[in-house]
Amino acid sequence: MSKSLIALAVIAAATVAADQAEIPFGASFDAPDDVADKLIADGQAKLAEPPPAKATKAMRVRLLVGNEHGKPNDLVELPSDVAKALVKAGDADDDKAAVAYAAALPQNQKKT
Repeated sequence: MSKSLIALAVIAAATVAADQAEIPFGASFDAPDDVADKLIADGQAKLAEPPPAKATKAMRVRLLVGNEHGKPNDLVELPSDVAKALVKAGDADDDKAAVAYAAALPQNQKKT
């Protein structure tokens, strides 16, 4: 496999491949994974495209206080990092019983 990189410094000839010419600053180029990782670690290059963001899992929580996500006792589904921060701050509850209680409240019933 190879990675697409952008040179952050002039990269000497033959660093990437035996027949490779010098790579100028700012130029895009491809390099085998092992060479690319070393160039990145040495600060000589960076990835041309950032790696895709990891998908965050969603969590259902009962809000205990009103905030930008809803009002008290709302049952909301949030990215896990947001939900965990709210739980840690005491603004939400992720306990199974709390989520079940909130789900049973009239404000959280689907309107038909």
